[in-house]
Amino acid sequence: MNFHRRSSYCFAIILAIASLTPIKGQSIDSLVYSLNQDYVKEDTNRLNLLCSILSFSDDADTILKYSELAIRLSEKLNESPAQPTVYKGIGYLNSGKLSSALECFMQAARYYKAENREIGLAIAYMYISETYNQQENHSNAKNYLKNAIEIFENEKDSIRMASSLHNLGYLSYSIGQYDTALVIYEKTNEIFTRLKIFNEEYGRCLGNRGLVYSRQSEFEKAEDYLLRAIDFLNKLGDDYAVTEFTIEYAGILQHKGEINKAIAFANRGYANAAKNRIIKLERDAAYRLAQLYQVSGRYDSAYHYQSLFISANDSIKSFKDIQKMADLRTEFEVSKKQAEVNELEKNKLIQLIVILGLALILLLAMGLIILYYYNLKQSRKFTRALDERRILLEKQSTELKEQNDKIIEANEELKLLNETTNRQKDEIISSINYAQRMQSAILPPEAYITELLNENFILYKPKDIVSGDFYWIKQVSHYIILAAADCTGHGVPGAFMSMFGISHLNEIVQNREITQANQILNELRKQIKNSFRQSGTREGSRDGIDIALCVIDTRKNIMQYSGAHNPLYIISQKNGEAVFKEIKADPMPVGVHFSCDQSFTNHEIQLGIGDTFYLFSDGYTDQIGGDQNHRFTCERFKKLLLEIHEQPMYEQKEILDQTLNDWMGSEPQRDDILVIGARV
Repeated sequence: MNFHRRSSYCFAIILAIASLTPIKGQSIDSLVYSLNQDYVKEDTNRLNLLCSILSFSDDADTILKYSELAIRLSEKLNESPAQPTVYKGIGYLNSGKLSSALECFMQAARYYKAENREIGLAIAYMYISETYNQQENHSNAKNYLKNAIEIFENEKDSIRMASSLHNLGYLSYSIGQYDTALVIYEKTNEIFTRLKIFNEEYGRCLGNRGLVYSRQSEFEKAEDYLLRAIDFLNKLGDDYAVTEFTIEYAGILQHKGEINKAIAFANRGYANAAKNRIIKLERDAAYRLAQLYQVSGRYDSAYHYQSLFISANDSIKSFKDIQKMADLRTEFEVSKKQAEVNELEKNKLIQLIVILGLALILLLAMGLIILYYYNLKQSRKFTRALDERRILLEKQSTELKEQNDKIIEANEELKLLNETTNRQKDEIISSINYAQRMQSAILPPEAYITELLNENFILYKPKDIVSGDFYWIKQVSHYIILAAADCTGHGVPGAFMSMFGISHLNEIVQNREITQANQILNELRKQIKNSFRQSGTREGSRDGIDIALCVIDTRKNIMQYSGAHNPLYIISQKNGEAVFKEIKADPMPVGVHFSCDQSFTNHEIQLGIGDTFYLFSDGYTDQIGGDQNHRFTCERFKKLLLEIHEQPMYEQKEILDQTLNDWMGSEPQRDDILVIGARV
């Protein structure tokens, strides 16, 4: 189902307001009529009527009008305006004003949090997640949805938790995380079945599993779930869901070669979409029919539906362009107001500076006048002495002029020398900056990392412009290979070594498709020894790499780990308690070593959903600081990770960075720093 439709949240919201809407069995028109009658004079009764109108209405203008009245009435009665503020956000959300909707939901969340109303806070989080999802900010949408799920679980509210899980499943499906979506849908279905809740959301859950199986090309399973959902939701009158699943089922029939049957279902889907004015589904159905009629040789019909598809698609794009223009105008107006405020503050500051400047000038003038009269009086006493010394001063002046000429000549030579030195310095810095750009270019981009590891952070702080630490990630088939490495040295030598390591990791994993963790390190060691002609003698090169490398099997959820000096930390939950596990590395680098003939150890770890793991170099733990200028140490680092591992990954990064800055104080950074965190 479409995640960002309001119906995705209706189930949770109706339950949330049930206790505040005592009026049942009345239409919106009758409620509005009652609100306008003279006999409804008490503010409490008027507030109940307003909440009832808001709970039954889907019209954005109606919601915005009456939610504003409800907020003012709540404030007059000294009651919490949280509930009407949520409704106001829904009005903005339904009218497409996402920035205003987000502001309302954030304000409601602050009200609920201050009042310790956990269920209300969780529902506000759900709507914040929905708004971020419509803005295509999937990371924030997922974080807030997980926060809502955690609250519902703590409050033992299984029904709302099931609704939240359902939305999380669709979000995972929307960004291509199909296996995760199936796991979540299975858990959601178990809750619905256990509670014997067989409503529209249960039916959508069936259909959404069909959508996932269809994307994974498991068409038999997809067909089973889609048909069950269509039959179930038809009885409940859920036109949107039935239409979407019918169009998807037509695509499966096309894949199976049952063209006539596929045309029948696609036509049924198009008719439902047109009847209910669902432009997006009209477009999808028209596109499917154009394909089917083309395959069947009925080109006139194919042309007709292709035209309908183009028309519907243009309408959708036009709406998006209008919304984008509205958002840009809002941003412009806000920035304009802020500029006016800044200009006003700037003018006030200038006026203050002018006043202080005039006062200072006045004081200086008074001082100069006093000094002038004092000097005039004193000058009469020294006139004779000055006459006697004039001849001597003229002689000294001549000598000083000769010395000054020599100084000027020496200064010219020094100036030329400084210019040459500065030019050489600028050339060196320019070269190093270019090397930094080259190094940044070969590091994996943030978007690619987030695509493979949805919840992650990378704290990367080079000591100099370029770094000897690097991070690296690749996907080969269903394996994700992730590494955090620390090369010999830092600065320019370390950077060259890091680029060498990244190049050979790409060749070993991407070109040769080696996916066993220890074998990757064994092959990398061969490349380093051969390339640097390392023989182990005192005169030979002893460059190497300390590295922690993981290979994640996304199908079995099994991680392989192999390390050279750098360990792996994993934190999981068992019976509600955090369990910290350290997987030790082999005590040898990837390079020449007295144990260089030994293979690196390959560890296998079974991962669970919610497990958090960390890879890092020794820069963080070796940093000097604190009250007594000691190392940060591994023990202090482990304790910090245990304290923050349940936080969102972006917050963990901020905490680690701030903790390190506080620890360093005025001490300089000793080494390159790299910490990678990811959650399964």
